[in-house]
Amino acid sequence: MKAELNLWIIFFIAAAAQGLFLSFILIGKNPSGRSSQNTLALLLFTFTLIISYYIVFWMGISKDLPIWLGIAGNLTYLLGPLVLKYAKQTQNEDIKSEAIHYLPFLLISLLIPFQAHIPIVVFPILQIAHLFIYVALLYAFIKTKSPNKWLTKLLFAFSGYCLCFLAYYLLVWLGWLKVEYDYMVSLGMSVFIYFIGYSGYTQPYHSEKGHKENKYAKSNLTETALVWIEKKLDQKMEQEKLFTNGDLKLQDLADTLEVNLHGLSQAINVKKGKSFNDYLNELRVNEAKELLCKQENKEATLLAIAIDAGFNNKTSFLNAFKKFEGQPPSQYRKSILEKRFQ
Repeated sequence: MKAELNLWIIFFIAAAAQGLFLSFILIGKNPSGRSSQNTLALLLFTFTLIISYYIVFWMGISKDLPIWLGIAGNLTYLLGPLVLKYAKQTQNEDIKSEAIHYLPFLLISLLIPFQAHIPIVVFPILQIAHLFIYVALLYAFIKTKSPNKWLTKLLFAFSGYCLCFLAYYLLVWLGWLKVEYDYMVSLGMSVFIYFIGYSGYTQPYHSEKGHKENKYAKSNLTETALVWIEKKLDQKMEQEKLFTNGDLKLQDLADTLEVNLHGLSQAINVKKGKSFNDYLNELRVNEAKELLCKQENKEATLLAIAIDAGFNNKTSFLNAFKKFEGQPPSQYRKSILEKRFQ
């Protein structure tokens, strides 16, 4: 393929420049160092490098470049982890075991010197599988959240990018498209990625800390009062285990503690750093862990453990346990039993 410069390539050069510009303005909009905006900027910059690599390929000069620059062709392995990380950061959550998500990129990149000995079809299949795994992970994460229009748009945009990527290789494998002429597919991918960038730029940022500060900006409660409520709450929960009541409401708890409803809510949100439901569920999970460790509960069902800990059903118990412990209760119980018999 001879080096050439046509209208399509000129268009994508402009698109790459646009991506670079957008990456910088996302960082420029982020003087306070917000992590989600940094991740979004990195996502856009990564895609800009991918587009730049395509341009070099289309112009027919990629073969004249050092072989290690082929790493740019593997940058698609970073898009899924970055999109998922960005989504979680907008909800004030960190991606667990983050390094693992970037391991495929590292491993595939190490194979670059040996790629001539590997069937060429292997690489796009791995890329496609990797992308759609992250579509599924993003969908699973969004499903755990209350309806969020931006996260839904993010899912559709990233899914659109992945479908374009899949469509390109299907067309090539079917013989309907030459491998070097994927302009329309790349255009579709660019649209979806830059939609995420520009839409993300206009998204208002709400950190958990900022949300709490704004919510309680007009509160008359002093720090001393909040500490007093928190201490009273801790003592009551430890002594009477009120959380084991599956029907416990915030108002019921406020009445028991003889404190103001809004004051109790503020103490839990600000001092505990979590919602009322998360506060209760974490206490219930800790109680369930103690119950699972007791010899007399060795044959008890998980539902029985869940009810005793304060959960109303097995599903909410399983979801909460995995959220706070990173593993299902059955696996936790098994590990405890294995340690005892070692």
